[in-house]
Amino acid sequence: MNICEAAKKALEEGKCIRERPYNVKIKLANGTTGTIMRLDGCHPVNGWQPTARELISDSWEVME
Repeated sequence: MNICEAAKKALEEGKCIRERPYNVKIKLANGTTGTIMRLDGCHPVNGWQPTARELISDSWEVME
């Protein structure tokens, strides 16, 4: 799915998104920056500067 579809679904379900095949996920929050972390949840870092390729990709998914 695209990033918009994944983000909406993740916000509704309180989950994270990631772009396959990368080993990081993004925890979204309304009104604040998302938190980027490894798939196991460690090493959170605030902020993200996406590339155009990432934004137009259809390889986004929702995950825990």
